[in-house]
Amino acid sequence: HLRCPHLAIQPFVKSLCDIHRIPFRPYLSQQFSICYDLFLQLCSKAKKQLESALLQDQNNWRLQNACSACTYKLKDEAPLEFSMLFAMDGNDSAK
Repeated sequence: HLRCPHLAIQPFVKSLCDIHRIPFRPYLSQQFSICYDLFLQLCSKAKKQLESALLQDQNNWRLQNACSACTYKLKDEAPLEFSMLFAMDGNDSAK
């Protein structure tokens, strides 16, 4: 995940070692990297299976399931400057 690009694996593993009061060993960074890559792969596969089970894996799913009230247009209605507003920040803009 791209939450904090300044956080490297080795300092993170060192902090985990400090929390658990064990000495840091260089091989732990490699093990953590392998485990985290595996975790991300499992999350990706689980998400794809869930989307497939819910029939959300089609290219036009979002278009077909958009809010109809948001996309409803009246005949002879004056066009708006912005026809629809989207949030790209994980919906944190309302806070």
